[in-house]
Amino acid sequence: MSLATTGGGGLGAGAGAGLSVAAMAHGGPNAAAIATTQPSHTHHQGIPGATSTTAAPGTSYAALGADLLDKNQSLLSAKSVRNVASLPIVAMDLYADTAAGSRVSYFPPMDEESNGAENGNDEMAGLMRALAKKKRGVLAKSLTGSVGLNVTLKKNDGDAYKSVKRYLNNGEGYGNVLKDAMISNADEKKKEGEEEDVVIIPRPHLLMGARRINELNPAAKSMLASLLPDEDSNNNNNNNNATPAIDQDDITKSISLTTISLDGNSSSSSSLSSQQPKGDDYDRVAYQMKLHSKKKVMTILPEEAVGLLIAQMKKNVMEEINSTGDGKNATTTTTTTEDGEEDDEEEYMDYPPAFAIPGWAAMDSTLEGLMDAAGGRGSSCGPSLHQRSVAACVGALLPPPITATNAAAADGNNAPSKLTKLLMETMQTKDVEAQKEATRAAALSRNNPNAEPEEVVPFVPLILLVGATAEGIEISAMQISKPQGPDTELHCPFGNISVVSSVCYAHDDYLSIMESAVDEIREQIGVLLPESEEPTAIVTYGSIGTQVKLASKLKSVLTQYGKDGQGDDEWDGWDADIPIISTKEDCVSLGLAVLAASVHGRVKLVVSEKSKDGKYRPRAKLAVSVQDVATCAVAVSFNYFSGKEDKWTEPKIIFDFDRRVPAGPYQIDFTAAECAAHVRYGNKTKNANCIGDESVLMDEAKKLEGSRGIPEREEAAMNHRFRVFQRTSRNDDRWVRVGDDMKPLTMQHSQKDEGESGEDNLVAIESAVLEISLNTVGMISTRLITNG
Repeated sequence: MSLATTGGGGLGAGAGAGLSVAAMAHGGPNAAAIATTQPSHTHHQGIPGATSTTAAPGTSYAALGADLLDKNQSLLSAKSVRNVASLPIVAMDLYADTAAGSRVSYFPPMDEESNGAENGNDEMAGLMRALAKKKRGVLAKSLTGSVGLNVTLKKNDGDAYKSVKRYLNNGEGYGNVLKDAMISNADEKKKEGEEEDVVIIPRPHLLMGARRINELNPAAKSMLASLLPDEDSNNNNNNNNATPAIDQDDITKSISLTTISLDGNSSSSSSLSSQQPKGDDYDRVAYQMKLHSKKKVMTILPEEAVGLLIAQMKKNVMEEINSTGDGKNATTTTTTTEDGEEDDEEEYMDYPPAFAIPGWAAMDSTLEGLMDAAGGRGSSCGPSLHQRSVAACVGALLPPPITATNAAAADGNNAPSKLTKLLMETMQTKDVEAQKEATRAAALSRNNPNAEPEEVVPFVPLILLVGATAEGIEISAMQISKPQGPDTELHCPFGNISVVSSVCYAHDDYLSIMESAVDEIREQIGVLLPESEEPTAIVTYGSIGTQVKLASKLKSVLTQYGKDGQGDDEWDGWDADIPIISTKEDCVSLGLAVLAASVHGRVKLVVSEKSKDGKYRPRAKLAVSVQDVATCAVAVSFNYFSGKEDKWTEPKIIFDFDRRVPAGPYQIDFTAAECAAHVRYGNKTKNANCIGDESVLMDEAKKLEGSRGIPEREEAAMNHRFRVFQRTSRNDDRWVRVGDDMKPLTMQHSQKDEGESGEDNLVAIESAVLEISLNTVGMISTRLITNG
């Protein structure tokens, strides 16, 4: 199931305390308060599965970075990061709206010379290496090659069909698919008028992990409208909106969408095209394609299609590195498969990946699909996942690269980006003004011996990041602080990025909802930062054409704000004077590469700290610290009547939008006595789902304790169900169910058979505690603690 059961989940300090089922699900006195609490977030739990001790820091700066790890990245471990230090990091912006060299960037491998033990304690050598790196400028690089939004495969080609079939059956053979079947740029085929010779799998990233077609976001439904099945068939099957698979021998077009069932025992989708969906968590939305007119229909999962795009991007990075010599050259080995076929296995599949996730796509099911797509041949290092708006912020702050035309002028003195320069100048000006004001206040209070000197607080600028594609829009407010010069860390001019709020919508016409989205983020800033000034700058990101439209709409909205604020004493200062800064199309992927490099310890700060023995030793720190907020909401619902659809309680939010993440674990207590009390009350009133009054529930549950209440408690425990929901749109009441229904008050009996229903081996237990956690990009993890 998609609710990953972990040994602890991501623990964020300040997470809300647990509530009983009654108080949480039925509007208890503290439910709303806890759901809306904004916790401070200064500490995080260690990486699940990581060792409790780390290797002692090495003497070289590179060795220091090998043990540096962002604790927010729960899919990484210190060991896996060290294992891929000699490989480039591939940063992929899967959700970009252009393929013109903007979707893929990379960060080169760690310098092997600086990572060697032979460097010892030679501080002068370390200083010379640092100066050399400064002269080289930004190490993150974007590719000029194109990888489209779609997967384009050759049609009616024997080798292509054979390679794709082997890939779907065995989950390997990327190299052969890229070589024999996949066309990297479909636009070239279209120009030649040869569309009939290819099968195009459109925008598979929009469908990753999707269980039901009716749960697709509005943008996905609009983009893929021509592939959706008939509405009649989509609404059958016991209201599960599960679409029957297409007849293998009766298909009218080369590509279409359907819903299949993965039974959990098969590793590929190609053998499951005839399996009917069951309305559970094994259902998947999938593509069906007629790749060869004389062969049967193939079924390919969206994550399998995305896996091919990821392989193509990694291969492009390998080819770029091999041509430029920017790191270790990749090698190609040829192996023989079980059926005797030769298969190209490429080292580039081991390159560590990084992904930028837009807020409107931050769903547990989507991230689960992305994990499957990024797995490859059992990837040696998990992906680093970052919010797309944060990656855009880091990319906008990044100094421009040193090229052949400006290398002499730069001479190691890297010019700041437009945004960095504006923020530095504004911070300096504001701090000078604040210091003058404090000096004047001190002069006026000299005659008052009891007056305390006014503390000068450094100015922290607020910026808006506005990005859009044909699939959605996201607007994020961030505070930037802790400036650090190029001598400290060239790639990260500021050491701290704190996200305040993020408004995201999946929509195929972003301009139509942009004004309301800006109104919403402005309102959120007023609530969360009531004393803040207007934004220092608004930064747009995306394709050039998209940014032009965004800037034009923003100017119109800001101009109206200025008119409305005339004569208003409470006006917040938002008007057309706020500068709008555009960025290059590779802003997101370059920023993502830097964020991933920071996570991997390739971009870092090295500070000297005093040890217990009085000696100063170097210690590595993250080059940039990011405090994220949730771009989704998570809610829970309860059912005490065997899962009857009309007996579910209204979803209650446990993690709301703009909550500091990682968040949790959030504890929910279950007891059989309380469940039995709900059942007795529901049977008595006929139409009630639960007891709404906390004190009444406690009294009724107490009556059911003891040996006389065992039969009712046992039956109630067996009939209790629990659901988790998620959504990314603030103004949308549509919740998406995450995983199957849970039965937290049951456990498997080791000496009972499952039976025909698969549940005959379950027995009731008296109590349980469920812990739920949420990470920075919408992944949910749970941990069930029972007394069994």
